[in-house]
Amino acid sequence: MKAIVLLFLLLNTSFLFSQDHIDKIDSYLNTYANTGDFSGCVRIVKGEKVLYEKCVGKLDDENNEKNSPQTAFRIGSISKQFTAAAILLLEEEGLLSTSDPLYRFFPAYPKVAKISIEQLLTHRSGIPDIFALDNFQELVSRDSKLGALSKSLLEAEMEFEPGSRYQYSNGAYALLAQIIEDLSGMSYQSFIQQEIFSPLGMEQSGQDVKASQRLKMAKGYEPKGFKQRIESVELPMELLKGSGSLYSNVYDLSTWISSLKEKSLLSEASYQKLFNNYGNNYGLGVSLYKVFDRKVFGHDGRINGFIADYLHYEEEDISIIILGNIQTGVADFIRRDLAAIVFDEPYESRAKTVSASSDQHLAFEDAIGVYAFGPNFQVYIDEIDGQLHARANEGAYTELVPVEGGKYFSRTLYAFIKFEKGEQNSINKILWINNDGRSFEGKRE
Repeated sequence: MKAIVLLFLLLNTSFLFSQDHIDKIDSYLNTYANTGDFSGCVRIVKGEKVLYEKCVGKLDDENNEKNSPQTAFRIGSISKQFTAAAILLLEEEGLLSTSDPLYRFFPAYPKVAKISIEQLLTHRSGIPDIFALDNFQELVSRDSKLGALSKSLLEAEMEFEPGSRYQYSNGAYALLAQIIEDLSGMSYQSFIQQEIFSPLGMEQSGQDVKASQRLKMAKGYEPKGFKQRIESVELPMELLKGSGSLYSNVYDLSTWISSLKEKSLLSEASYQKLFNNYGNNYGLGVSLYKVFDRKVFGHDGRINGFIADYLHYEEEDISIIILGNIQTGVADFIRRDLAAIVFDEPYESRAKTVSASSDQHLAFEDAIGVYAFGPNFQVYIDEIDGQLHARANEGAYTELVPVEGGKYFSRTLYAFIKFEKGEQNSINKILWINNDGRSFEGKRE
């Protein structure tokens, strides 16, 4: 009898989540909310039990309405999981195979004959990213349709030999959305709604905000200055189909995670494909790796005005979901540190503690230029609307806010930049300093 009691106690004390954990999470999230760098919702679930659920900030500054668990957020690249599931559903219907060559669906482009559907799904196709296309801004300004984007992607020069390496590509997922539309005879969003969201009861998820009368949709914001934010310019969802066009809330994402772990939507064979690691810790639209030596699956998402993250800890059956409507660089910290609190691992907030500076530190014309951190990584510094801005490679520009110590801070990247002068008293390099203290040197080209 004593042995049975001891076993019961061991099984029920192997994981403890107390008020102390809740207080620690509250305190931690407030460090980012108080600096204006996080606005959104967090939900932590073990099995069917909600361990933690809280929202901070506003879904709409104009109407002063607060975020709540019902609030829907754009989920960016988490959308790729639903695209992958849609492709697998089409495969189950016999309409395609993940081993099919892309040429089967786009016979006017023989150069894609070596690319398979699987390679599109696993970022090993060589198809460029949509943001790397020379005419992407033109497509945006013309409010172009998915077909025009697909044509540009298929006509663009390949990034590498298909299958030879991994390179994340939103373009590959745009082509997958095109295939879904062509084979189903439905719009991408209608297929996802009919075949995935509706069967699972995900009533607050979709693409077209105007189609729902009951939706509480957050507005997306980008950082402005040291602590403020401004409404972000939304990219056309038509051009983000497949790669990042969907919205959801913490409740519906909990439902989606449950369907993945219970394998309730697809066949067993499809789930084996979905969760197979094809290299670089990636399945079919799913990230697969370890955190604190614990197996996880999930994905993150970044899109104008929004951040999104979720990880499911498989053996512990714990899901951590983060959705936000200000696009700062804190999500990676929050994702890791919330898990650290849950599992009693070391953590610390990386919320900025520096003070803003009224001094711009230097003349803009002295700083403007290109700084190389390696053969494939350049940082561009430019002046936009009377402020210094930086972008990395083909990314978007982010404002550099002057702070104490002669440095600048990017809230979008959550990193510091310090300009350094050489022998001629001119700027010849920058130091990129992450908020964890690690620094990297970029030489001026």
